[in-house]
Amino acid sequence: MKWSVASWRVWLYRVLSAIACGLMLVSFIMPWWTAHITEVPSMDAIRIYGYGLRHSLHELRSYIAEDETPLYQTILAWIYVAVSIGSIMLSTWLKGNKGKWLLGSIGLIYIAYVAVAVFVVVAGRTGDLGISLQGWSTFRGEAGVADIRASLRLGYYLAYSAGLACVLLALSRDAITGERRLGTEKPKQAVLPE
Repeated sequence: MKWSVASWRVWLYRVLSAIACGLMLVSFIMPWWTAHITEVPSMDAIRIYGYGLRHSLHELRSYIAEDETPLYQTILAWIYVAVSIGSIMLSTWLKGNKGKWLLGSIGLIYIAYVAVAVFVVVAGRTGDLGISLQGWSTFRGEAGVADIRASLRLGYYLAYSAGLACVLLALSRDAITGERRLGTEKPKQAVLPE
């Protein structure tokens, strides 16, 4: 197999796409949002990941039971991210605009997934409880009063970065791989008989 500049550029694009896959996976397994409850010894008692809510509130579980992510939703979230990663890699083998559209769509959908998870689901629930999405809050419940420090975490920002990386790779595919855009080739001139 002989390597050419064109094949190196295609493989560079595939490596960059694989990095975007890695970024997506890392963002998915890192917490997107955490809440530290000063009265609970665990540092981040409540953690939201790309696949759902986890907590260390064993003795206070009844207060958060309705917010726990059901197993089937966790499984669906992992299937979603696995299909997304597989589709990213598939997009690097597709020719023409199909690969670009697939990769760009995956990036935009992941950005929407993150935004909905944080600004609709998490922010909606914290708003119901009177807890701010970021910063200090005082929660008053049946068991008493608790001070809570909530914050968006690195995984949240990496998730946006992964989606944006996919969109940017889709937009710059022709420049990276050296492929000509469809419809930009010069038309062949007809030879007229003399």
